[in-house]
Amino acid sequence: MDISLERRFLSSFKLIGSGKKVCDISSDIVVPDTKEDILRVIMTNAEYSIRSKDVETGRVVVHGELKVTAVYVPESGEGLGTLSTDIPFECEFEVSSADSGCAAVAELSVISVDTRILNPRKVMINAQVGVSQKCYCNCDFSWYTAPAEAPKNTFFRNSSADIRLIDLVSEKTFSLENDFATVGIDDGAQLISAPVSFCTDSAEAVGSKLIVKGHADIKTVFCSGTNIQTAETTQSFSQIFELPERDIVPDYTVSILPTGDFFELNDGKVSFEIHAVMQIVCTETKTIEFVEDAYVCGAETTLEEEDRTVCISERMLCETESSQLTHTADFDIEKMLYMSAIIGTPKLSDNELTVPLTVEAVCASVDEQIRSVKLHGNANFELETEENETIDSISVCISSLKSNINGKDLAVTSAVAAQIRLKQCCTLQIVSSVTVNEPEANTPTPSVYMCMAQTNDLWDIAKRYSSDIDMIIALNELEEDSNIVGRLLIIPRKK
Repeated sequence: MDISLERRFLSSFKLIGSGKKVCDISSDIVVPDTKEDILRVIMTNAEYSIRSKDVETGRVVVHGELKVTAVYVPESGEGLGTLSTDIPFECEFEVSSADSGCAAVAELSVISVDTRILNPRKVMINAQVGVSQKCYCNCDFSWYTAPAEAPKNTFFRNSSADIRLIDLVSEKTFSLENDFATVGIDDGAQLISAPVSFCTDSAEAVGSKLIVKGHADIKTVFCSGTNIQTAETTQSFSQIFELPERDIVPDYTVSILPTGDFFELNDGKVSFEIHAVMQIVCTETKTIEFVEDAYVCGAETTLEEEDRTVCISERMLCETESSQLTHTADFDIEKMLYMSAIIGTPKLSDNELTVPLTVEAVCASVDEQIRSVKLHGNANFELETEENETIDSISVCISSLKSNINGKDLAVTSAVAAQIRLKQCCTLQIVSSVTVNEPEANTPTPSVYMCMAQTNDLWDIAKRYSSDIDMIIALNELEEDSNIVGRLLIIPRKK
């Protein structure tokens, strides 16, 4: 005889695959006929954009583009020149259970970029882009509870757990368009770079909608003659997502990637048009009650169990560490013109997070030459994690760069901010089926047992002797939370 359990379920998303890879990118740039030969390259800037995330049968493919701009001193030594190129790249991840109905969330980062002069009319660009992805499928999370009506003398042991369920995986494209005034930048200045940093300020559930608000920090870098100048602005934005049809106040993670941009300097203003995609993953904590064990008095009971690996907690660590990088140049430094930083691939070992840093500093020498140096170092974080916690994701950015010059010696202090998402998982053993085998008729059994308790768990004792916990407590006059280990108990058999 089978005892039918009540199957419960909630619609949710499941992470079916994730991965990180480094894409090696290289390309040559030829100097146009209208420009002078290259004397030396003083800095190279690289900015990524994502083109697509394709989820196919058994794989996820991320397509992107790297815009590289090299700033160089021409052979005449007068002013600065720029060379730019767009380099497409592709990164493929194997996800065995993926199909076109799944959703992927991607992250990109520039790990390194270097320029090598092949000849006065050609340079080679070598870069590395870090690509990560998480692939989700929409599936029901299910568990089982005891039936409203069960056969006589059937006992169920229930357990509860607070679990984290993924309610929503979605994305939206949006654009920002505006202009802002600049000071002291000539209309003829050349745009070197325009990095955009997206920040999420808040997310609020209003009815069935989630309103996400944030801002974009936009920094434009120009060169004019031998000057390198910057102009900055901040642009606010908001996006609305539809939530599942149930009363939740979700936690959320948001990542925003640029998909393309346009900048133009005219009449003392920078006009911009920025396109981006906002990716969002919403989770909620749900309390479930499930059957952990069961038995039927006077009969042999067979249980089938299903394992559920679930996330039971998540938290974010936000840490900031400073790192000092030093370099001795082969020339006397007069002043700092511009600095930029690249974060390498973070490495984790024994709860210590090491973040490689490369700072490119463009300087003016005392002989009025523009030169550059690269400084390398690490930012180190000591992470305090709890038992069974694992790192789900790491996000690192440079919050500030400060320089100190002493002749040929250059010291750069960088403030590095890290966000580490930690999660704790466990495996639930959930009873999914109960089969009862009736004993043979007229099989003699004792009506009372005497046993020396080896455990305080009355459930185990009652199940072993086909008894009832309440009857054991009453017959032995036990109090709540009594220590019964080593005590002789009278166990009535229930028929």
